[in-house]
Amino acid sequence: MLQVREKLNHQSTVIMFTGRFDRQSTIGIGDLILGTKDMKCQNIILDFMGITGIDSVGLGLLYLWYHKLQPQNIGLSIVGPSPTVRAALADCHLSDCVPVYASEHEAIRQEIYCF
Repeated sequence: MLQVREKLNHQSTVIMFTGRFDRQSTIGIGDLILGTKDMKCQNIILDFMGITGIDSVGLGLLYLWYHKLQPQNIGLSIVGPSPTVRAALADCHLSDCVPVYASEHEAIRQEIYCF
């Protein structure tokens, strides 16, 4: 089961996950991610420090969310993935469009410089 927590930080929404990010566990998560655009935030930071694994459906959802947020000028980034998850993100070239940072602090610092 995927555990999800959410917090506001600057002009970002940080969503923290614990568990496996896969077909079974991500049902309904899209509503949370895409619903943040109504909160007028500029960035969504997905904290993957607690993610133990990701499958192709999870990777596909990340692409989908990125493309749905792009027209609203809402940034999407990922922080703290394990080496295995980071490799999966790189293998499917997701990290080419969704920035991956080591920490939430680094992601927030980057977004401040962008605006």
